[in-house]
Amino acid sequence: MEIVIATNADIDSILNLQTQIYRVNKVADNARSALEKQMSDDSCEVLVAKEQGKVVATTTIYYIEVAVRARPYALLEGLVVDESKRGHGIGTALFEKCMEIAQNKNCYKMIFTSG
Repeated sequence: MEIVIATNADIDSILNLQTQIYRVNKVADNARSALEKQMSDDSCEVLVAKEQGKVVATTTIYYIEVAVRARPYALLEGLVVDESKRGHGIGTALFEKCMEIAQNKNCYKMIFTSG
């Protein structure tokens, strides 16, 4: 398994996975463009976990600057592992990678929300 920054080639897989965490039957009509915008924003990173080239998990990290600290905190949102791949440590590995990235970005804390 590899955990990497998502690319535009991953968008369909990411949106499909997000229906599992956000409990919706379909994605919004402009979901693709919204995700493309997020992926190009420096204050946000979308990660994917892949097995044999297939996206099996995803999450988004938002970096919110706090002026008084002159450093950001990380907001981890929507971590989801495909239902067929749960229970094998993929979510844990993705969460740990997020913590590593947040530390490397000098975040002073990380908040995790889901669904």
